[in-house]
Amino acid sequence: MDTSFLLPFSLMLLITLSIFFTLTSSATLTTDQDALLAFKNAITVDTNGLLRNSWLTNTSICDWNGVSCGIKHHRVTALNLSNFALHGKLTRHLGNLTFLQTLDVSSNNFIGALPAELSKLRRLKQVNATSNNLSGEIPRGILTNMSLLEDIDLMYNKLSGELPSDICNNTPKLKRLFLGVNQIYGNIPRNIYKCSKMEELGLSRNMFNGNIPTQVGNLSMLTFLALSYNGLQGNTPSSIFNVSRLEFIYLRGNKLYGRIPTNLDSLLNLQGLYLSGNNLTGEIPKGIGHLSCLTHLDLAVNSLTGMIWLLL
Repeated sequence: MDTSFLLPFSLMLLITLSIFFTLTSSATLTTDQDALLAFKNAITVDTNGLLRNSWLTNTSICDWNGVSCGIKHHRVTALNLSNFALHGKLTRHLGNLTFLQTLDVSSNNFIGALPAELSKLRRLKQVNATSNNLSGEIPRGILTNMSLLEDIDLMYNKLSGELPSDICNNTPKLKRLFLGVNQIYGNIPRNIYKCSKMEELGLSRNMFNGNIPTQVGNLSMLTFLALSYNGLQGNTPSSIFNVSRLEFIYLRGNKLYGRIPTNLDSLLNLQGLYLSGNNLTGEIPKGIGHLSCLTHLDLAVNSLTGMIWLLL
């Protein structure tokens, strides 16, 4: 059987595939460039010219200020624009940076809403937009459907709305959630416990109300808990005081009442306990004096009695 025709056919197939992958790679790189240029066009003030003088079409996007690319595919993996003195809005085209793992636009002057399209970025691990003037609700998908997300920092903005009741449904790797100093209201969702790898939870200076969910005590990896200056009420859940890794507990400036939980033996790493400005009553637990790592204790402006017994 004559097989001489197979060589030209194989060669043709190889050339076709090569052209296809070249065009595909070129197209995806163009997509990243288009997304970044759309972002640049939404900037109204570039005080230091960091984008104006660097984000030029005659240079590789991987050489642009604040842009990092993957070594193999040369796709944008990180956008680090912290302290760039930028004013403007965060364009929805950010959702086209499909290889993006880190987005840091902190300490600028971005206004408007966080784009819902960010929830399409399935590789995203870190979102930091702290210290801006963002408003509106946090896109639901970021809090409920980002399987690789580890770090959310949106402090010092004007974000509002309620946290979704199914928060943490598909964010199993989330370690840090900082939403302090915003205008978020409603209850702290009970299924926060599904973020089982959570290490730091900061929700202070918002408008949360209702009780502190006992399920917070199921976050066994938690080292930092900040819920100060909200409208939280009810008893302080004793389950929180069972989290042995906790180093700092901030609950001051709420409407908590009842007694301070006495099950303090697990808090071997606790360095700071801040409960001032509540309606706590009863005796100060003697176990507080046995916490060998404790260096900061604030129980002021309550109706507590008794003494603190120090273990010498």
